Amino acid sequence: MTEEQTMLWDTADRYLRDNADFNQRRDQIAKGIYSLPQKWQAFAEMGWLAMPFPESMDGLNFGLREIAILAELCGQYLVTEPLIDTLTVASSVLMRSEQAAALVPDIITGDLIAIAAIDEPTAESRLSPSSTLSQTESGWHLQGKKYWISAGASATHFAVLADSCNGLAWVLVAKDAAGLSCETFPTHDGKGGANCHFDLPINDDQILLMGDAAAEALSAFRECAMVVSSAETLGAAQAALDTTVDYTKQREQFGQPLASFQALQHRMANMLIQTELTRSLVYAACDAADRNASDRGRFARAAKVKSAAVGRKVTQEAIQLHGGIATTDEYIVGHFFKRVTALETWVCSKGEALQEFIALDAKKVASASSASRH
Repeated sequence: MTEEQTMLWDTADRYLRDNADFNQRRDQIAKGIYSLPQKWQAFAEMGWLAMPFPESMDGLNFGLREIAILAELCGQYLVTEPLIDTLTVASSVLMRSEQAAALVPDIITGDLIAIAAIDEPTAESRLSPSSTLSQTESGWHLQGKKYWISAGASATHFAVLADSCNGLAWVLVAKDAAGLSCETFPTHDGKGGANCHFDLPINDDQILLMGDAAAEALSAFRECAMVVSSAETLGAAQAALDTTVDYTKQREQFGQPLASFQALQHRMANMLIQTELTRSLVYAACDAADRNASDRGRFARAAKVKSAAVGRKVTQEAIQLHGGIATTDEYIVGHFFKRVTALETWVCSKGEALQEFIALDAKKVASASSASRH
């Protein structure tokens, strides 16, 4: 990491360590509180919400590598505030719109919390939504349903993906808009989701992107989400491993610490190896994205597949090595597993990423073969 990235890590790690109390987190989730206003304001004051924006907009002009640092720490400390969700949609969708100059200041101050609404009852809707943006005599009308919106309970606005007469469209809708009904619910990882029904008129200035520009933004959004979800999964896996190592050093069986048994040492060593391999791939994906490399899409999908598999394996092993206590809600290890499994399907599942990686790889091989013949 660069000196600037190390400083970001140290500052964020120190703040989250001091302000991410696990028992307090459990209590607030039980009360239906998924995001604390004072914590969100602290994120804004530390400049985290300004990271992806250019300096001309009072942003920090940071790349995906810096966002991934925050994502990794969010996984490590099980952050429920929608920090990564907001940065992902803001950097890949909102920043591409003509309304960016008007929207960015409110994002930076924390007043606008935009969450992407793309999921519908069928998996195909992630790329081909059934929600529609239709033209009327008086303007536009948005109609449709969006389900399983991760962190939707904490949103002030939704960036809704819809189909239109001009192809895909991204539409910004305030959560309290007339004609929008939302049902919020606790997700198993504690973030708080939402199911929403849209049936409302839309003004021109609410249409962020349409046609090819909207499709390009969807592609960028998905690839960004693959990488940052991989980083967050990495953080959760690392924290589960660290917690397990500490536990096995303290827990005794047959008069000696569990950590002294070679069979358990081997299992934890394998957890460490796989976690470090994942770390290398996640940050390679970040670097490819920040360089705008031609193979950035392949790296993003490879990171998603690897992190999802390793995150599940490492957190499952952590539960096994802790024994029955790890299955209780009062103990933290099981919550790392919950976060990892929630991230597995966020925006793009491991299976979708693998299929797309194979398709991109085949395309690359075909292109190379064609070039060699000429």
